[in-house]
Amino acid sequence: MRTSWNRLSLRSRLFVSFGVLLALMMLFSLSLQSNFHTKARVQSLLQQELPSQLEHLGAEVALRLAPSLQVSRSLAANSYLERWIRQGMPESALSDVQAEMSRVHSQLDAGIVFIAANDGQRIFYHHYQNGQLNRRQMHRSSADDSWYFRYIGTGQPYELNLDSNEFSGEQLQMFVNYSSTGRNSAGEPWSVAGVGINMLQLAEMISDYRLGKNGRASLANRDGIVEVRSPDALIGDLSATAELRSLLGSRNVVVEEIRHAAQDLFVGLIWIPDLQRYLVVEVPRAEFMGPIEQQLYQSLMIGVVLVLLSLMILYPLATSLSRPLVRFQQQLGHITETLDLSQRLETHDQAELGELARQTNSLLERLSKAIHEVFRSSGRLTESANRLAYTAGLVNRNNNLQQEVSQSMAAAVEQMSSSVAEITSTMEELSASSTQIADHSQSVVDVANLTLDNSRKGADAMQQLQQQMTEIHRDNEQSLHEIMELGAKSRQISKVMDLINTLADQTKLIAFNAALEASSAGESGKRFSVVAGEIRRLADSVTDSTREIEDRIQEIQDSISRLVITSEKGSSSIQAGMQVSSATAEDLSALVRAASQTSSAAQQISMSTKQQKTASSQVVIALRDIANASAHNAQSVRN
Repeated sequence: MRTSWNRLSLRSRLFVSFGVLLALMMLFSLSLQSNFHTKARVQSLLQQELPSQLEHLGAEVALRLAPSLQVSRSLAANSYLERWIRQGMPESALSDVQAEMSRVHSQLDAGIVFIAANDGQRIFYHHYQNGQLNRRQMHRSSADDSWYFRYIGTGQPYELNLDSNEFSGEQLQMFVNYSSTGRNSAGEPWSVAGVGINMLQLAEMISDYRLGKNGRASLANRDGIVEVRSPDALIGDLSATAELRSLLGSRNVVVEEIRHAAQDLFVGLIWIPDLQRYLVVEVPRAEFMGPIEQQLYQSLMIGVVLVLLSLMILYPLATSLSRPLVRFQQQLGHITETLDLSQRLETHDQAELGELARQTNSLLERLSKAIHEVFRSSGRLTESANRLAYTAGLVNRNNNLQQEVSQSMAAAVEQMSSSVAEITSTMEELSASSTQIADHSQSVVDVANLTLDNSRKGADAMQQLQQQMTEIHRDNEQSLHEIMELGAKSRQISKVMDLINTLADQTKLIAFNAALEASSAGESGKRFSVVAGEIRRLADSVTDSTREIEDRIQEIQDSISRLVITSEKGSSSIQAGMQVSSATAEDLSALVRAASQTSSAAQQISMSTKQQKTASSQVVIALRDIANASAHNAQSVRN
C-alpha cells in the first residue's frame, strides 16, 4: 500500500489527500450536527413541550369543569331544598323544586340537573332534563341506585361518575355528585345533587387535541383504564405493561419514552383532581425524528455536492501547484540524458524554485565554459606533444641538427607549459564559480530553513486559533442553554398566569352564586349582594391585569425565540469557521511538509556543490604542479 502510494504523482497525492480530508470533515460535521439536533429536540419535547401541553390541556379541562362543580356544590347546599327535605319532601312544593332546578339548568346550560333527597326514611331521585322533571324512589337493593350508596359510603365531598340511567338514555354522562354538609337522623347527607355533563363535548375536546400530526390525548381513571380516547390512539390500558404501570400513582407531570404496540412513543401523564382522571398524551417518536432524518439526508446530499465541487476546483489547483516541479524534473532529465550543457531550465516561479533554477542555470553555464576551455587546452597540449615527439625523432635521425631540435623542443615545452598555465587559469575560474555556487546553495538552504520555521509558526498559530474557536463554540452553546432555561421559566410564569385566571374565573362564579344566594335571601341579603358585586369587579380587574401580564410574557417569549434562532445561526457560523480553520491547518501542515522537502533538497544541492568545489581545488593544485614541471622541463631543454 505504501509502495503504491509512493508511486503516485505529486498531483495525484495532493488531490486524493484533500478529497479524503474534505469527505471525512463533512461526515464528521454532519454526524455531530445530527446528534446535537436529535438530543436537543428530544430534550425539548420531554422537558418542555409535552409537560406544557399537558398542563395547558389539563387547565382547560379543569376550567370547563369548574362551573359544574360550583353549581353542584351550591345546589347541594341550597337552604330551601334542605328545608323542603326536612319537611318530608311534600309533593305540593315540587313545582318550586323544579323551578330551582330549572334556574340552575339555565344558569349553567347543563344537559341534566339531579337531586337525590334523603330525609332518613325515604330516598327520592329527581331528574330534570329538557324542561321536564322526573321522580322515582331509590332502593338499596336496586342495581341502578348502587352508585348513590357507594358514593355516600366513601364519605368524599364530591366525585365524578361516568354512568347512564333510565332518564338520560344510553348515552354516557359525566355526573358531578356533590353531597350536602348536613346529616339526617340516619347519619347520611340530606341531599346529593349535581349536574350531568355531556361526555361527547368533553371527548371531542380531548380527541381533537393534536401535538404534531399524530399526537393524541386520552382520559383514564385512577386504575389506568382509558375511558375517553381518539379512535387512532394506541394506549387503551395503562396497566397493560410494566412501563405504563410505572406512570400511575404520580400527581405531577410524568413524561417518558416507551415502546408500545411495536412503536416508540413519547407518553405524558397528568392527574386532574377536579376530573379525578388521568390525562394521557401519546406522540409517535418517528414523527419528530422524521424531519431530523430528512434534514440530515438533505445536508448529506448538499455536502456531497459541495465535496464534488471542491474536488473539481481542487484538481486544477493541485495540477497548477505540481506543474512547476514536474517541468523542472522533465528539463533536468532531458539535460541528463543528452548531456547538452547549452540548455537552460525555464520556470515562471519567482520563489525558492525560481531561485534554484537560476543558480542551476548559472552552474550549467560555468560548467559549459570550463569544459570548453578544458577541451581547447587539451587540443593544444596534444598538438604540443605531437610536435615534441616529432622533434625527438629528428634528433635521433640527424645529430647535426641537434641545436635546432633542442630549440624546437624548448619551444614545444614552453608552449605546453603555456597551455597548462591557461588550463590552470580556467580551472581556477571554475573553482571560483563552484565556490560562488556553493555560497548561493547555502543561501538557498538558509531561505528554505527560514521558510520551514515560518510555516511551523503559522501551523502553531492556526492550532491556537482552532482552540480559541472551540472555546467560543463552547461558550455559545452554554449561552444557548441558558436562553432555553430562561424560556422555560417564562413558560412557568405563563402557567402561573393560567392558574390566576382560573382562580379569577372561579372567584367570579363564586360571586355569581353568592349574588344568587343573596337574591334568594331577600332583604337581608342585599348587603351580601353588594359585597358579591365588588368581588366580581375585583375578579374582572385581576383578569384584565393577568391578560396584560400574559401579553408582556408573550413578548418576552417571542424575544427569547428570536434570540435562540440568532444563537443557533451564530453556532452554525462558528462551526463553519472551525471547519475552515481545520482545513487551513491541514494546508499549513502540507506546506510545512513541502518546506521540509525543499530544505532537504537544498541541503543536498549544497553538499554536491561543496564536493564540486573540493574537486575543482584539487584539479587546480594538480595543474599548477604540471605547469611547474613543464617550466622546469623547458628550462632543462634549453640547458
